[in-house]
Amino acid sequence: MQRQRREETRHAGVAVSQTQPQKNLFSKGALVNDLLDFVIERHGGIDRWYEASTVSATVHVHGAFWAFKGQPDRLGVQSVTADIHRQRIMTTPFGDGSSLEFDAGLDRVRITGSHGEVQDELTVPRRSMDGYTGDTQWSATQTGYFISYATWMYLLEPFLFTLPGVRTREIAPWSEVGETWRRLEVTFPDEIAAHSTVQTYYFDADTGLQRRMDYSPEVNGKPLVAHYTSEHHDFGGLIVPTRRRVLIRNDEGVADQRFCAILLDVREVRLNT
Repeated sequence: MQRQRREETRHAGVAVSQTQPQKNLFSKGALVNDLLDFVIERHGGIDRWYEASTVSATVHVHGAFWAFKGQPDRLGVQSVTADIHRQRIMTTPFGDGSSLEFDAGLDRVRITGSHGEVQDELTVPRRSMDGYTGDTQWSATQTGYFISYATWMYLLEPFLFTLPGVRTREIAPWSEVGETWRRLEVTFPDEIAAHSTVQTYYFDADTGLQRRMDYSPEVNGKPLVAHYTSEHHDFGGLIVPTRRRVLIRNDEGVADQRFCAILLDVREVRLNT
């Protein structure tokens, strides 16, 4: 395993300040393991998720990536509300005066105006991005698809890993910044839109807090990504990483700390019944 320099990882912002799921999915002997059990407890426990229907937050999405993809003005500070028991998320604003909805059950992205009128719509959005490379520019609805499914997943982690059809297993630990991070390999079913079918999540061996995730976005040419999560805050007992920085990594898993194209900052997170 590789070990990165502490000062470089601080530059990436990893220093910690520190369908309806069935309840028995989190019980001992069900679709969980020791690491998943530990991680969920350290992020606030499972019960509060079963008592809620949605999770909402304010998310600031920024970075050079969006202009490069041809959509420089669609994203900024957004209010988002994500359904917990199915993959559906609402985002506002999405551009000047518009709102965005992604519903995986309908396999549809829709942009609406201030009076609810449909401005643009895309069905089967992932198929529309087949064969795309990192240089391919996106339409507004394709951009909406990408940020919608991604934000839905980020807000539901780690409860996300208990949903039906999601498989997890602990793999070899990773050493970084002088620490040991336990790793959870997560395989998502076709019903959940994700960056990639298999993603790896890193958790501090001592605190259980999420530190990083690796994936290769299928809709963007499958680059090797290291996505760092830090500055965990307590929102009424729910522990959430509020700083996300998306970097490129090499084949050995070492992230390039010199440039960050996608940045997300999260605040005002709450679970709603």
